[in-house]
Amino acid sequence: MTSLPTYEQIVQLPAYFDQTVPEEFIDENGHMNIGDYFRLCSHSMWKSTIVAGLGETYIDDHQKSIFTVEQHMRYYGELRLGERFTIHTRLIERSARVLHGISFVVDQQKKALACTQETTLVHVSTETRAAVDFTPDIAAGLDELINAGDALGWDAPVCGAMGLRKR
Repeated sequence: MTSLPTYEQIVQLPAYFDQTVPEEFIDENGHMNIGDYFRLCSHSMWKSTIVAGLGETYIDDHQKSIFTVEQHMRYYGELRLGERFTIHTRLIERSARVLHGISFVVDQQKKALACTQETTLVHVSTETRAAVDFTPDIAAGLDELINAGDALGWDAPVCGAMGLRKR
């Protein structure tokens, strides 16, 4: 894994969530439950792909979508009731059919990273349920977001066990 980015580096990325931890997110240990980290990071990744054109209209018009095939989470701190957090997502790389990205949960009070969720997604036909190439317009939109992340000048802290597959 590469070194962790700083708070200042992470907040250069778009924030897809900016909220405080509500009571319903608190678990038996008095902090935000892992299920809520998972759900919000997954939705942040989804929101980033909408920016590239992969929204509901695309799914309906093209009968294509993206399915998650692998995830890896790491926790660096805890979030407690009422604490403000943001979630930022960076797309890292893609092949003709696969996308690799990472979401960052940032504790805004501490100005510190609380969690990362690395994700690999595959582009599929919703009719055949088989992997298919991204359409040219979606590929261009994803490339634009990947290039914007690369232009920030820091490496995403990937786990090293995930990424683009050969098949």
